[in-house]
Amino acid sequence: MGMMGEMMKRPVKQFYPELMELPALTPETRRRVEAEARARIDTGNALLTRAQGDFHRAMLADDAAAMSDAAVRQREGLALMDSGAAVLRALADGKPPRQIALAWFRNQLSLTPAEATPNDREIRIGSFHISWFHFITMIALAFFAAATVVLGIARRRRATALIDRLTGSPPVAFAGHPAPSGVTDPAASRPRHPPPQVPPAAEARANLAAPARGALWPREAGKRSWSGQLRVSAIYRETPQVRTFRLVDPSGGPIPFTYSPGQFLTFSADIDGKKVRRSYSIASPPTRISYVEITVKREEKGVFSDYLHDEIVVGDMLAVTGPAGAFTFEGGGAESIVLIAGGVGITPLMCVVRYLTDLTWPGEIYLLFAGRSTEDFIFQEEIEYLQRRCPNLHVAATMMQRAQGTAWLGFEGQLTKQIIAHAVPEIARRQIHLCGPPPMMEAVRAMLADLGVPTSQIKTEAFGPAIGALPPPAPEAPQSPPARIAAALRELEGAAPTSASTADTATGPATASIRFARSNKAAPLPPDRSVLEVAESVGVPIDYSCRVGTCGLCKTRLLEGRVKMAVEESLTAEEKAAGIILACQAKSVGNLVIDA
Repeated sequence: MGMMGEMMKRPVKQFYPELMELPALTPETRRRVEAEARARIDTGNALLTRAQGDFHRAMLADDAAAMSDAAVRQREGLALMDSGAAVLRALADGKPPRQIALAWFRNQLSLTPAEATPNDREIRIGSFHISWFHFITMIALAFFAAATVVLGIARRRRATALIDRLTGSPPVAFAGHPAPSGVTDPAASRPRHPPPQVPPAAEARANLAAPARGALWPREAGKRSWSGQLRVSAIYRETPQVRTFRLVDPSGGPIPFTYSPGQFLTFSADIDGKKVRRSYSIASPPTRISYVEITVKREEKGVFSDYLHDEIVVGDMLAVTGPAGAFTFEGGGAESIVLIAGGVGITPLMCVVRYLTDLTWPGEIYLLFAGRSTEDFIFQEEIEYLQRRCPNLHVAATMMQRAQGTAWLGFEGQLTKQIIAHAVPEIARRQIHLCGPPPMMEAVRAMLADLGVPTSQIKTEAFGPAIGALPPPAPEAPQSPPARIAAALRELEGAAPTSASTADTATGPATASIRFARSNKAAPLPPDRSVLEVAESVGVPIDYSCRVGTCGLCKTRLLEGRVKMAVEESLTAEEKAAGIILACQAKSVGNLVIDA
């Protein structure tokens, strides 16, 4: 022990002062310090091992004094090993000789570590000591957190700016279904033929502008009609005679106008040297702002529908004006909606269905469809898909015939009062939107009246050519409502009318005249020709678009006489009282004077 003590004393007296005076470690000094440190570790380890044995034997002999002496020697061995290890660690960290010596002394005397000096690899914040690595990591995390907050605020501002640009009013909760505070992402697209793909950028814009669940999709109130050109980006085949045309902004941005579900667009083109205009309902919902779609059936002798089907290809430009129309439904003020369509009249109602399902509208949606054949069931696959996804969407369809090679489990025959009552419980208290040819709508109105539905709850829009504007000179055999629906669907689908209908609609020569006051022109007025048709024959300009009484662009003032109109839903009560008529629908068996 004396010899060990002498070995321990030698570094304290001779080596520690030397380390304190050295400005830096030379390779030779480093080797000497390392050798001294390892000698301390070896000596301490031998002393600890021997003391542990002595302690164990003292325990067996129950010798308290020997146990105390052995414990002291164990602490001495641990101190030697600790001091040597501290020096080796200081050497590994590259500390200067002075700090190595101080660390050795403090470890030898069981002192706490000294405060960090500017040369240490740690800093002090108050009473805490942290390394430079941890300090830099904390600073980086702080910057990252700040950047995340800034980006979040910027994104929220962009979303708010986009909504402000597209809308002029905040979301309004549906009646009976208060909107929660959470925001959900509406489904941007549905399977089609083939499934449409929304560009990622457009999908991101749609996500940013997503409304709260159960709230109306916001839009700018009173926005004026837009005119310009849209590019055809895709064409989809729905049925053998029906195609969907997807239109986008040529610049690549969102569509340059806002609209409500159920509105239509007016298209114009020079066809065979003549300016032709036609209106088509918008089939895509306002929730999909990167494109707008129209679904068009090829009509018999349809000039514009033939042009779209035969001439237009992807990449072509179409002249568009709109949107327009009051046949709209956005969900506000109603807890349910009944949508009844005949043939291609399903187009504006499909826009409503897509809109409400995109928003996860909480109300009940009843869709009733009457078609000529299972092959002509437009949007059938998408409707079946939506039924599986949306438990509040209820669909009932009836077909007059089943196409060869197709399966059909729905109703067969004409749409009847029994089918309507079966498909829609408590229909008398529900709001109804009805779209189809005028005879079909007349028949369905009669059925709804029998079911106790108030007229004020029925909203209609004629689709297809107006039929039966005036009663024929010969008495017409009465038809049941289902028979009138069947005849209307045959006409809407391009089938020839029955022989009785053809015979009954024959008219004689004109027995009245029409005078256009401002143009100072007059012409004969046959009872089967509209005011617009006669005006075109004598060169009197009257603006028009749809020619079926839905757009309202052909509104004209009647100065004298009386007219009958098969479709007049686009006229308000005030306009009717002021003598405003729809030139495309107005017919008469008496003389007329028109302000045109």
